[in-house]
Amino acid sequence: MARIVQKFGGTSVATLERIKHVAEIIAKTREIADVVAVVSAMAGVTNKFVNYVYDLGGREGDPEYDFVVSSGEIVTAGLLATALKSLGVVSRSYAGWQVPIITSNRFGSAFIQSVDPSDLEMDLKKGVVPVVCGFQGIDENNRITTLGRGGSDLTAVAISDAVKAERCDIYSDVDGVYTVDPNLYAKARRLRSISYNEMLEMSAFGAKVLQEQSVAYALEKNVKVRVASTFVENDGTIICHNVTDKKFCGLAVQHNVVQVKIFHNNVEKVIQNELSSHFIRYDVLQSGDGKFSIIMDRKRLATARQILSSIEGVINIKQEMVRRHCSRISVIGRDLNNDDVNEIRSLVNASGIEVFCCSKSRYGINLVLLTEHLLKAVDILHRNCGLENE
Repeated sequence: MARIVQKFGGTSVATLERIKHVAEIIAKTREIADVVAVVSAMAGVTNKFVNYVYDLGGREGDPEYDFVVSSGEIVTAGLLATALKSLGVVSRSYAGWQVPIITSNRFGSAFIQSVDPSDLEMDLKKGVVPVVCGFQGIDENNRITTLGRGGSDLTAVAISDAVKAERCDIYSDVDGVYTVDPNLYAKARRLRSISYNEMLEMSAFGAKVLQEQSVAYALEKNVKVRVASTFVENDGTIICHNVTDKKFCGLAVQHNVVQVKIFHNNVEKVIQNELSSHFIRYDVLQSGDGKFSIIMDRKRLATARQILSSIEGVINIKQEMVRRHCSRISVIGRDLNNDDVNEIRSLVNASGIEVFCCSKSRYGINLVLLTEHLLKAVDILHRNCGLENE
C-alpha cells in the first residue's frame, strides 16, 4: 500500500472543529494509503510562548526557549490522535524525541541530522496512524531543539524520506503555490507544478508557502511534495524536478528590507558562509577594504546580528537605511543570464520606477525599490514575464 505523509499547519488545527476536519481528511486518505500525520501548534500558540520567554528575559538560541516553544505541537498531536480515535482510526502521538528525530544543537534553528523510522514503520504495518509533532527534535545531549519558523514542513519532508513515502502533502490555508502572493496581487495564478530549485528560491526570497530548509531537504532526498489547502479541494501544486520549459515561474516579495554594513578584519568569506549556512539570503551592495554592505530581510536581522557577533574578526555591525521603506522583488526562473537581468531592470525603469539594487542569483533576479512602487512593479513584471498564462 502507498504511503503518504500529511502535514497540517497552525491555521488547519486552530480550533477543535478544525482538528476534527483534519481527522476526517486523514481518515479519507487512509482508505487508499498508509498515513503519517505531522502537526504544527494551534495558530497563535507558539507566538504566545515566545512572548512568555522574552518577557522573562529569555531569547532564541537558549535551550530553554526551545523547551518552552516546542510544547504547542505536543498538545495538537494529542488532540488529533484523540479525534482520529473517535472516528475509529487507531492512532498514537509522538513527540519529536520519541521518534526520534535527531538534530544539531543550534537551538531555535536546528537542522535534522537523522530520523529513525523503526517505530513509525511498526505502527504503519499494524494499521496505526502516527501523529508526529512538527518543529521539534532532540540533540546528542538529549536537549529538545526546534527547527525555526515553519519547521514542521522540514519535519514532514524528513519523515517522508525516512518512511519512503510516495508523497509529502503540506496542508495549510493556501491551495498551492502562486506566481506571486495572491493577497498582494489579484491576478496571481496557481501553479500546477514547480521545480525544487525554483521553489527553493521562492521560499528564500519571501514566499511564505514552504520553509526554505524543507525545500532544500526535499531536493537533496528527492521527496515529492504537494502543497494543498485544508479547506478547499483541488490538486494543489506539485514540487518535484524540472517540470516546465518556461523561463520564469513567479515573483517573490520581501517587504521592508534593510541595509547592513559589516566592518571586519579580512573575514568576509567566513561571514558569507555563516549567513548562508543559517539560510539568511542577502544581496551584496559593496565589498572590499574591510567593509561588507548587504541588503537583507529585516525579520532576520536579529538572528544575523547574533551570528555576526560570534565571528572572530567582525569589528562592528551597522544598520543603515539609505532608502526608507524599501522592498525586494525577486523574479524566479531558470537559465538566467546578464541579458535577462538587464531586460528585467529596463522593464521596471521604463515605468519610472528607480531600482536601487539589482543582482542575480542562480534562480532569481532581485530588485530593491521603494515600497510605494511595489504593486506597480509587480504588475509590470507579472504581465511581461509570461506569468499570466500556463
